[in-house]
Amino acid sequence: MIRKLIAIAMLCVVTAQVAAQNTAPPRYGFGNPPPTAVLQLVQQSAGARGEQKRHYYFADADREMPFHLYVPTTYDPAKPTPMVVALHGWSANQDYFFASVPELPALCERYGFIFVAPMGYSVTGWYGAPMSIPGAPPAGLKLPPPQSGTPAEQLRERELSEQDVLNVIAIVDSEYNIDADRTYLMGHSMGGFGAWYLGAKYADKWAALAPMSGINENLDVHAGTLAKLPVLVSVGEQETPTLPPSKAAVETLKSAGGDAVYLEVAGASHGSMVAPATAAILEFFAQQSK
Repeated sequence: MIRKLIAIAMLCVVTAQVAAQNTAPPRYGFGNPPPTAVLQLVQQSAGARGEQKRHYYFADADREMPFHLYVPTTYDPAKPTPMVVALHGWSANQDYFFASVPELPALCERYGFIFVAPMGYSVTGWYGAPMSIPGAPPAGLKLPPPQSGTPAEQLRERELSEQDVLNVIAIVDSEYNIDADRTYLMGHSMGGFGAWYLGAKYADKWAALAPMSGINENLDVHAGTLAKLPVLVSVGEQETPTLPPSKAAVETLKSAGGDAVYLEVAGASHGSMVAPATAAILEFFAQQSK
């Protein structure tokens, strides 16, 4: 009898959590995702429109993985639709852009973008990007704490983070009519590192790239590849003393023959630059196609 009561109580807790997500999805932007047991019970509809809390079974990680999706209400399955892939920063999660940019749904409706934000496996996955900055970091630049675990465990986390992004892209592409000539990649902070890294590694996927407050430690190596893409590099005015590589990256790409634009958000900090920069980035993406 006691075991039965405990089981009922546990079910009530999970049900309450799921009901809260279904009726009023939390707009949190930081922290790890809900556990697999909760995500498995969250209902979702393939091919739906509007803002959606989605999830899928990530076989390599043996867990349910969330992602946050917005599909314009005007979406027409008969027409190829542009897609923006957005990578969150360190310690944040798949909800970060939706929490940081209140006008994001309206922007997606205006430009007709499907907007998808993967979890990237963990809050510290780096999307496969290297985690170090060669030499001494710029003065005042606060780097995240180093990853825990052995080097092999850290590498595994980065590999899973990269694969999660690719999985989510494939899922959205299978459910919606995505325009392969208008698929874009953006990311903030750690996601900026990820945007540089995945932008170069999978350059053929993207019509344009927009790293936000993130550094590419191997830009000299990848400049030739990245110069083939339109790139908008953005940073907040308050963080420019600690992120001089952002402006230098634009000059490097221009020197390699690239179409690169530098955006410095007036008066903005590392966090407050996200909303205005995102609006500018989506406008920039709307003008780009392969």
